Amino acid sequence: MNRILSTSVLTLAVLAAAACSGSDDAADTPPATEPPSAVTDAAPADGPANAPAVGISSSRFDPTEIAVAVGETVTFTNNDPFAHTVTARDDAAFQFDSGNLGQDETFDVEFAEAGTYDYFCQIHPTMRATVVVG
Repeated sequence: MNRILSTSVLTLAVLAAAACSGSDDAADTPPATEPPSAVTDAAPADGPANAPAVGISSSRFDPTEIAVAVGETVTFTNNDPFAHTVTARDDAAFQFDSGNLGQDETFDVEFAEAGTYDYFCQIHPTMRATVVVG
């Protein structure tokens, strides 16, 4: 009886080892000679490449100053896990206000006239930045 049990255990061990040492077809395939080409200057799904953008993260606008051409639209994106606003100063001739932007929400502003436009976050008033349109 012990001999049958020993033979059974030995057989199972051999079968398990054979299963683990089997060839994987993917491993036998040689690597591609050329890496896939990287796409550069790809346009995001919702806008053209190099579209003016300001990110909001770590309670800061980035960049703090951006230069755009007359008629361009700047997209502001909140990357923080808490709300921010993009709000023109009270005395600005051109007023804009995003309201509360949650994480991953965006706000677009078209700047139709040349000038310097200062803005801030109403929730975090020390967050300030500028759009220069020319």
